[in-house]
Amino acid sequence: MFVNKSGKSVFGIILVLFLLVGLTSCSFIDKLKARNFLNKGVKAYKDKDFESAVNDFKKAIELDPNLVRAYEYLAITYASEFVPNLPTERNLKKAKMAIETFKKVLEFQPNNITAIQYLANLNQAIGDYDSAKKWYRKRLEIQPDNPEPLYGIGVIDWKLVNDETGNNGELYNSLSPEDKAQKKAKLEPLVDEAVEALKKALEINPDYADAMSYLNLCYRKKALFAEDEETKKKYTQEADRLAIKSIELKKKLQREKEEKRNKIF
Repeated sequence: MFVNKSGKSVFGIILVLFLLVGLTSCSFIDKLKARNFLNKGVKAYKDKDFESAVNDFKKAIELDPNLVRAYEYLAITYASEFVPNLPTERNLKKAKMAIETFKKVLEFQPNNITAIQYLANLNQAIGDYDSAKKWYRKRLEIQPDNPEPLYGIGVIDWKLVNDETGNNGELYNSLSPEDKAQKKAKLEPLVDEAVEALKKALEINPDYADAMSYLNLCYRKKALFAEDEETKKKYTQEADRLAIKSIELKKKLQREKEEKRNKIF
């Protein structure tokens, strides 16, 4: 029947259309299946069945490699399996799997706040402080009026300084004058960065009690590095003022929380 050139052309077009329809149908069905596995994974995650959740999210991604929510939930599940301060190879692997999967989310959605905040928190938890601060700064670019990333930077800087000086400065005070000078040159910029970040956090939210507590601790480090008694006294007094104020603020916030709860009941 299809013997002339025109007939062959028509037959070819019909064949291509059938193939395209078939491929489109398969793609549509795969996307439906992917969403079904996504929903199953979410349920498993809420039931704390993390192993099943991971398997379901992976199946969803296999069926629809562009399903961003599947990557996001997979990363969150990995992060939920990670236990901070547990230095085992398996635990660290979970954190790194979560980090890599959150980075995959950012390939689709570069400004995904959930992914960025998890990346900051996870890197901080595994001790990769430079990466953590990078992600906190990324969040600040997107949310310049959010005090949390500023607080995160301040806490990291204080910890880095505290690890090398001791809670009460005992590690620093035991050094020779020459070693003290080297240590101060290395650590003082971190203290200054922490103070600046925490002060900005308190400008945004004056009731940020935790930021106030850490600012108090940072001023004590500035007092530690002070080279004259007058400067040391000034920083110590400021630290004492912030310590008292933060305690009062926490009590006030706790009272308000209890009053609010009592009104509900």
